[in-house]
Amino acid sequence: MKTAVISYSFTGNNETLAKRIAEEIKAEHIKITEPKKRTFGTIAADLIFGRTPRTEPNPQVMAAYDLIIFVAPVWMGQPAFPIRAYLKQLKRHPQKYAYVSISGGGPNGNQGLPGALKRRAGGEAAAVVDLHITDLLPPTPKPTAEAVSGYRLTVRDVENLTERAVAILTEKLPLKVSQ
Repeated sequence: MKTAVISYSFTGNNETLAKRIAEEIKAEHIKITEPKKRTFGTIAADLIFGRTPRTEPNPQVMAAYDLIIFVAPVWMGQPAFPIRAYLKQLKRHPQKYAYVSISGGGPNGNQGLPGALKRRAGGEAAAVVDLHITDLLPPTPKPTAEAVSGYRLTVRDVENLTERAVAILTEKLPLKVSQ
C-alpha cells in the first residue's frame, strides 16, 4: 500500500512528529506550506469566515497514494485550516485516510474531531490519533495557554508520541513498520 504522510505545522511540533512517523512506517512525507506567514490573527479570521487558505502542494498530489495520513494540529476542535483543501479533495475523490495530531488539548480534548473530519472529508477517518501537549506538562500548576502554545517537543517526546501513534495506526491500518 503506497502511503503518504501529509503534514502541516504552525509551531513545528506536528512537522517533527510527521517526519518521524513517515520514517517509522516507510511512507513518503509531504509538507504543506502556505505562501503567506500564518499568524494567530489569520487563524481567527479563517475560523470566523470559514476560509480555506491557499497551500502547496496541490491537493491532487494525494491521487498517487492508497492511504493518506495527515499530521496536523487541531484548532478550536477543528482540523487545522491549511488541511481544508486536502479534506475537500477527499470529499470529491474518496480515499482511505487517517489523522494524527499533537495539539494543546483542552479540558475535554478534541472530542468533536472525528465528526469534523467526516463532515469536511465526506467519510470517516480510518484512525484518529489525538495527542495533547497538556499530557506532556506537569499537571500542577495547571498549564497556562502560553506554556502550551510555547511548548516544543523534545527528542524523547517525539519518540514516545511516535510509538503511541504508530501503535494505533498499525492496529487500524495495513502498515509496514520499520524494525
